Amino acid sequence: MLGKKAYWILSIIFIGIIAIALSFYMYNKPHINIQKTEAAYRLSAQELIGEFKNDELEANTKFSDQLLVVEGQIHEISTLKGNKVLALKPANSASSVICHMLPEESEKVLQLKEGQTITIKGVCTGYLLDVIMVRCMLVQ
Repeated sequence: MLGKKAYWILSIIFIGIIAIALSFYMYNKPHINIQKTEAAYRLSAQELIGEFKNDELEANTKFSDQLLVVEGQIHEISTLKGNKVLALKPANSASSVICHMLPEESEKVLQLKEGQTITIKGVCTGYLLDVIMVRCMLVQ
């Protein structure tokens, strides 16, 4: 028979193995092909921001880690760590949709202007006063 101390040690080892396996799975989880995958939702920047402002918990459940197509007016174009970032901000809104563009979209982004209405496809990661989208590309 094993003592209590041995059960604790075996339990900790077992939990550690499970945590390592889960971490390995999540790290190696394949990314979806943004260009070829159909978006789960299509909405305007104003509608998306409104969903998060009305019920953030429900909107997180509905939109987080989902591929979205969002249309809106460019408020700001910037660069972060060498990649372009677009902010789509509706009129009369303090929040915006922050779109972190794929590196291969940089040339296209250089041709855009503030105030222009565009459509973007990307993965929503949640809401932090602004809706955050990553791995974004322009939709023609």
